[in-house]
Amino acid sequence: MNRRLSLAAMAVAFLMGSVGIAAAQNWGYDRDDDRGYRYERYDRGDFWRGMQVARSIGFEDGEQIAREDIWHRKPFNPYPRGHNHADRGYSRDFGSIHEYREQYARAYQQGYNSVFHRDRSYR
Repeated sequence: MNRRLSLAAMAVAFLMGSVGIAAAQNWGYDRDDDRGYRYERYDRGDFWRGMQVARSIGFEDGEQIAREDIWHRKPFNPYPRGHNHADRGYSRDFGSIHEYREQYARAYQQGYNSVFHRDRSYR
């Protein structure tokens, strides 16, 4: 009888441990119907702050490269190139580096477009 109770207790402990491990493997993901799976490990504030940092740095970099291209009379090229700094300013607290790089690239193109077309019209 004691042996059966010990085996039953061990089986329950094993199952509970397995469930805990299985549940822990799904940490960080939550279903979002619009975008598929989205990373949830980090605080929402950090995520949005990170996207704001990516946009700010990307826009400034795009503006700077556009000024340099105009100065050197290079053709219009709004895509990040050369020594790409798409993850400059990134912190793990912001979540996905891929999302960060995507926001950076979009903002880079906007900054590049705004300066290149504005400054070219004065020449």
